[in-house]
Amino acid sequence: MADAFVEAERSSQGLLTAVERRALIWLAHRIPARIHSDHLTALGLVSMLLVGACFALASRSPFALLGVVPCLALNWFGDSLDGTLARVRGHQRPRYGFYVDHILDTFGILFVLGGLAISGHMTPLVAAGFLISYYILSIEIYLATY
Repeated sequence: MADAFVEAERSSQGLLTAVERRALIWLAHRIPARIHSDHLTALGLVSMLLVGACFALASRSPFALLGVVPCLALNWFGDSLDGTLARVRGHQRPRYGFYVDHILDTFGILFVLGGLAISGHMTPLVAAGFLISYYILSIEIYLATY
């Protein structure tokens, strides 16, 4: 049936996966009720925009690069915690979450690579090549997942 959504089994086997999972669940239980998973998703996207802006500004001042790491940490916080928060609170929206998360990831990588290209730390041609490769690989993964 085309309308049936089968919950995919999540499989992460990284070195710190178990620690990260426990930390995310611990954090999710402490997030105020007025903050929803969509707020965290937006935080992840805005933080990637800020990463790109920091890279772009680095062409004028190398001190702008100091903002990259905290912005990446904010991205991890928002992007990793949004789904965990939804699961902990029982507010999963599998199709919506999958779609929004991956669409915003495509914008996030555009912001980062765009900032790198503007900064001169990466040539625009190399950034475009990485972006196209990322998009092609993403399309393949999304189709295989679907």
